[in-house]
Amino acid sequence: MRLRNIVVVVAVCLISAGTMQGGTITDNFSGYAVGTFPSPTWQDVGTVLPGPGQPVPSALVVSTTDAFGNPIQALGLVDQVSYSRGIYATTPVSSNYTLSADIRIDQYSNAPSAPSSDWAMQLTFAEAGVDNFAFTPQAGIYASSLTGDWRLFLIGGAGGPDADIDLGVPANIGTWYQVQLNFDSLDATFQSKITDILTGTVLVDQTNTIAGLTPAEAAYNSIAFFGGETSPGSTVADQAVVTNINTSATGTVPEPPTALLIAIAVGFVALGQFRRALAQRC
Repeated sequence: MRLRNIVVVVAVCLISAGTMQGGTITDNFSGYAVGTFPSPTWQDVGTVLPGPGQPVPSALVVSTTDAFGNPIQALGLVDQVSYSRGIYATTPVSSNYTLSADIRIDQYSNAPSAPSSDWAMQLTFAEAGVDNFAFTPQAGIYASSLTGDWRLFLIGGAGGPDADIDLGVPANIGTWYQVQLNFDSLDATFQSKITDILTGTVLVDQTNTIAGLTPAEAAYNSIAFFGGETSPGSTVADQAVVTNINTSATGTVPEPPTALLIAIAVGFVALGQFRRALAQRC
């Protein structure tokens, strides 16, 4: 809506707000055939604005073992260097997001150029369709190929802030970790919790507030689990498996046009009060 039309519709839209229903996904990949892509629950991140050398499908259901040696099924990345390999699903734009999964790193790329350039696995909230998943506005926890640790990562949307925060926990090859990220878009807080599944040890439980991040800049409409390589010199692909996924998106957020209308309406009310006070004084 253009600014010159706002005055006409303030009275109609002032009380309007977008209410999103909560969205949840729980998946341990046991319901899919080994060697297949896990549809229809999931979509392929490799099909969203594909990068160079993009395999499709970019991830497949595999047989493996859990932290205790029990046979399970999980999602594994295809062994091919590319920007994004993994899965995503749409979710309501919300004020509260929760994302958790069991993740095991099996291989790191051979030539990462920066902490966030190559990553074996990331669980993330993202804006699907804006760009390739490696570059789209997002917030998540990833295992860095360069540093070999878990990091909180943010690409701001609509000009918002960026962040890359070391969580101080190694992401060792062959270890099963439960990784959980809770996000409140109203106060821009992220709770990162990582547990060693075999020992039950909580390795980190940390809350970070990202200054300058607004709900409009964190309008995430998808959740994703993916790895990739953006370093020009990488010829070995990152490898990881993920299972026991649990996600939720709940809460009400104002639609951006409505929030703008509310702000303008408040301004009009203040202007009217000022003008009345001025008239009384005169």
